[in-house]
Amino acid sequence: MNEQEITRNFLLEGKNQMLNATNAALLWNPGTAQVAVRPLEDPGTEFDRSGLGCYAVVRKMDFEQRKAHVFIEAMHLIIRDRCDPQAVHAALWALEEYRDGCAPDMPGSPRAST
Repeated sequence: MNEQEITRNFLLEGKNQMLNATNAALLWNPGTAQVAVRPLEDPGTEFDRSGLGCYAVVRKMDFEQRKAHVFIEAMHLIIRDRCDPQAVHAALWALEEYRDGCAPDMPGSPRAST
């Protein structure tokens, strides 16, 4: 099961209306395309690094602070940890804060023109 299926299944089970930086873990293996966003309740064990909802300081932030933090984390994964940018984008697309911060024509956006 890929990450999009996991996220979709989580949403369909009615456990949450949408994943966000307070109820989801950002998980990754540096230098790879292995990047995921998963519910905090079931992050798995196959990743070396974690962020976002794994930390109390992030869970205490307001929406705009979390939105900025999500984009900062994205840059850390891409630049510092050399994760694949498309994999980072695909994983973060599950988050409310990331979607809110992306332009309407961002690849993957339901608002993007075809």
